[in-house]
Amino acid sequence: MNDTGYPLKRHFWRRIAPGLAVLLAVMVAATVFAVIRTTESIYLELARQRAEAVSAAVSHAAPEAWAHLLAHGDTKADHDKLRAAIEQEVRELRIQAMKVYSLTGQVLYSTDTADFAKRETNAALKIVVFDGRPVLVRIVENGQPLYEIYVPVIDAAGDIAAVFELYEPVAYLDALLLRSGAIAAAAPAAGLVLLLAGLGMLVARGQREIDSRAAALDETRRKLESFVSMSAVDAARGGGDIPSRRVRLTLFYSDARDFTGYSESNPPERVVWYLNELMGIQVTAIEAHGGDVDKMIGDALLARFDGPGAETRALAAARDVQAELARANLPRPVGIGVYTGEVISGAIGAAHRRDFTVIGDGVNVSARLCAAAAAGQIVADADTLAAAGSDADGGFGREEAISVKGRREPVRIRRHPGMAENPGA
Repeated sequence: MNDTGYPLKRHFWRRIAPGLAVLLAVMVAATVFAVIRTTESIYLELARQRAEAVSAAVSHAAPEAWAHLLAHGDTKADHDKLRAAIEQEVRELRIQAMKVYSLTGQVLYSTDTADFAKRETNAALKIVVFDGRPVLVRIVENGQPLYEIYVPVIDAAGDIAAVFELYEPVAYLDALLLRSGAIAAAAPAAGLVLLLAGLGMLVARGQREIDSRAAALDETRRKLESFVSMSAVDAARGGGDIPSRRVRLTLFYSDARDFTGYSESNPPERVVWYLNELMGIQVTAIEAHGGDVDKMIGDALLARFDGPGAETRALAAARDVQAELARANLPRPVGIGVYTGEVISGAIGAAHRRDFTVIGDGVNVSARLCAAAAAGQIVADADTLAAAGSDADGGFGREEAISVKGRREPVRIRRHPGMAENPGA
């Protein structure tokens, strides 16, 4: 053997190997540290999204109480109003316990009512308030190890509106951290692949949770959209302020006959059933002809038709409604008024509670024509029928003039007799 081999070997084991061991240890430690921090960051981001989901859902459920609570903090009445909405979100998101703090550390809400209006000044809360980043703290409470997760909730202006504290059991995150660290320490090279797979699983889990929440929000959006007109939905999707504008529309106004008498002589459940059947038939016919239901007011309905052929489509919808109601044999018939005129279309009301609707003389006249219609009749102004053409005015009677409240000049109208009485009445 070459004598020079031993010193090289000794040099390797005494000088290079320890250095490599230290380098490997540093690499393993750095990898483990990076894994743990990345895992914690993802977990904190999921926690922040869960907190924002709670905030968004509660602000939709009770916007005034939520805004007032964030602004004033110590309002017990707001706390009580919000409890049901928050507890529902806590259950749906499987949060063990939760607190909401103001930026001064006051407890605005807590799943433990004994904590209401207390003030907290711990270091983690200060970090969130001043640095705007979430914080994870491990504690032991009543003998049970927990994680306190402090996350900021950002408002529309990009400022911190409140701080949420979520209490989570340590089992899931600890197991995830231990598994990730062990893999990284055992084999840094292979661990990188496994880490990517583990992070992919975590991200997939987070994505599933986000998708689940998005689906729930989408379902809520669809439910909310069913309460407003498509014109209102389209205006809201446009973003920014919703301007009011003057438009020319054909308006469809219907009203049940002797609804008051029917309501007085029937139980509420039967009245609601009748209204649901009545409105369902009308909405189906209106949408089938390209109209949009603006609002339902008790037994009355206002729809708008605009664009090419608006007059023809509104009259066709009115005919279909009366024909279908006659076949349905409902307890009370309706009268329908159809009128074309200029109205103002836009958002009406206070900044925090508005309706997207149409107002103006055209709406008033359509309502008056509806009132002039007998049971099962359609009353349309002569100009609407003329614009619709000869194909649309079949069955309408001769032209007549009627006086309309609020107008100096009579309105020229024609009547479609339909059914004089509904057999179901």
